[in-house]
Amino acid sequence: MDLSTMDYEALTMITGEKVNLRAKNLNINNVSFEPEEIHTRGKSTLNFKRKSLAFSLNSAASFQHNEKNQKLKKFDLLSLSMDKYYIRNRLAFQMMEHLELFELFYTFSEFKINGNSEGIYLVVERPQDWALQDRKSPLIIRRGYNHSIDKIKLNKKADKKESKFFVDSFRQIYKILPKYQGEELYQMLSERIDLENYMRWLAFNYFVHNGDYADEVFFYADPKSGKLRIIPWDYDDIFAKAPHEGKEVTDRILSGKLIFSSEDALDVKIATDEFLYAKYLQVFKEVLEKLDPDILKQIFENTFSELYPYYSDIEIISHSQYDYYKYADIEKLKKELNSLFLQLLEFRTFQLNNLERPQNLSFQK
Repeated sequence: MDLSTMDYEALTMITGEKVNLRAKNLNINNVSFEPEEIHTRGKSTLNFKRKSLAFSLNSAASFQHNEKNQKLKKFDLLSLSMDKYYIRNRLAFQMMEHLELFELFYTFSEFKINGNSEGIYLVVERPQDWALQDRKSPLIIRRGYNHSIDKIKLNKKADKKESKFFVDSFRQIYKILPKYQGEELYQMLSERIDLENYMRWLAFNYFVHNGDYADEVFFYADPKSGKLRIIPWDYDDIFAKAPHEGKEVTDRILSGKLIFSSEDALDVKIATDEFLYAKYLQVFKEVLEKLDPDILKQIFENTFSELYPYYSDIEIISHSQYDYYKYADIEKLKKELNSLFLQLLEFRTFQLNNLERPQNLSFQK
């Protein structure tokens, strides 16, 4: 991508504010494109030199990830400035793919401005495009803090009554939580949301100790089932020691239950209602069994093999100095991947053994 000196300085030097860019030329895989819009995106990465960007093109560009080819007219280019050694999102995405939780296209890429490398980036399909276009969903909702609706994106072709029905369904989830319990609550929630899908996501977040996820999820209306399903997002904060709201708060509210965060009322209800929690434990066990050692090993090896060419280029990897963790190199990458792999294996074995204890399964129906 070619930028004027003024735009490049604005991109790299302005912090904490969104910036719109006008590219003189945009080349993707040796094909020239005319961008309709380019702007910085995200919150935290706005404070780094290497910022994440959102692209909107006049025609679709072709991307490839292993055997998968994808044409995208709009996409996000994530700088991974807070993703330690650039592995966390990549690891999480493939694990969730295996769990049938994540279907967005993604691939690593080198990003160049004015012929000079800007480092390693991750091209990611936008959740709203996948939901509204590929799945023909009437709408997509981004959940905010305190179970609020942060954003709603409507499908222009969707019926207004249908869209209103799904928005009401989302709001009703939180209205019925304090009024019902047990199997009755489970049935009422299941009429509005794919509860197994949601519990699988919760279980995965516990497995990888995702420190920030209450507001990092999109709900989309599934026109086939008539229920809300989720699209996970933003996994640079996994393998955290405690969730963002703090360990003491979570321990007090969840009382040692196998759910990592107490930020959202639905998650707390799943943890504290005996019937819901028994159902959740079944799902959690299925997640652990599906992410077996061979699958995890393959995912970690795939991540290393995809990053290796970028780490082998001094110019590309030198830009890690501008990121949160700074100065990545191939030995740090190997050490980090090996450490996290062993950590997950140990945690998986411990939890499977723990789930075999009768007291943990006493509420199953």
